[in-house]
Amino acid sequence: MRRIALAAVLTVVACAYTISAEPPDLVVEGKREILYLHDLANPKRWGPSECTVQASKDLKAEGRPTIHVHMPVDHHGGEKKYPIGWPRMYLTLRKPGETQWGEWERFEFFFYARMSRDKPPAQVATFHFQCPDKHHATYHRFRKIELEKWLLIATPVGKIKDLDKLARLGFNIAESNYKDGDKLDFYLGGFRLTRSAEFAVRSLKFTNNAVFKGQPKLKVEIQVTGPPAKISRGVPFTIRQGETVIRRETLPVKVGLQTMEIDISELKLAPGAYALIAFDGDKEREKRVEFRVVETPWRSNR
Repeated sequence: MRRIALAAVLTVVACAYTISAEPPDLVVEGKREILYLHDLANPKRWGPSECTVQASKDLKAEGRPTIHVHMPVDHHGGEKKYPIGWPRMYLTLRKPGETQWGEWERFEFFFYARMSRDKPPAQVATFHFQCPDKHHATYHRFRKIELEKWLLIATPVGKIKDLDKLARLGFNIAESNYKDGDKLDFYLGGFRLTRSAEFAVRSLKFTNNAVFKGQPKLKVEIQVTGPPAKISRGVPFTIRQGETVIRRETLPVKVGLQTMEIDISELKLAPGAYALIAFDGDKEREKRVEFRVVETPWRSNR
């Protein structure tokens, strides 16, 4: 009976832990979609070394779950080989739910710092985005911050290396940037992924310097934002020569910065001035780039 009772207790505890995990929270604020990752502010998920981490009681990032990281600077303690080391903590992301960032534009959180010193150093701390191999990581370094003021830390998702292999997040300081005995308190909260709620082309430009007569493709660099369901409809493109429409075509795209090749082989464009237009006629979303077709490579289109 005791074994059955103990098993029942363990089952209840396990279920309680599962239920207590904060689920992602998708909201729309103005023209942005925001996916709050509340469970990244669960102190039990962070593994600290030479520091402590707990749920913040006195400070909340816009009312969202927030962790309090305390880092005492000790130039004589820490690891034996590195007494002036790197107080740090890491969190392993749950797959697949917490690692599917490719459809988002930015990873953001709020940061607040208190220190026993009057001024922060030039480099305050570093946030990590790590693959399983920690040597392939992207770092966001906090520089020139203001003490005791909430700061929004934002990292473009497109700048995170090997995003499809993202496995861990990390946070650390270098004690060499501080004086022995400094006491540091950092607050991190409101973890979230954000993107535009509207399907739009943020930028459009040619990657080739010239378009020659008979050239089969236009090579363009395009940055697309918006929800995947809307992006899946594709971008409507128009090629014009003056007021004359040469072709209208909707082409598939994905979120973020990408390079496209637009087939123009059947158009047999004659030398002259043209325009490639995304969302032609839509005043809020239209993006236009001009190009000139030249007779031979010996004549520039500039």
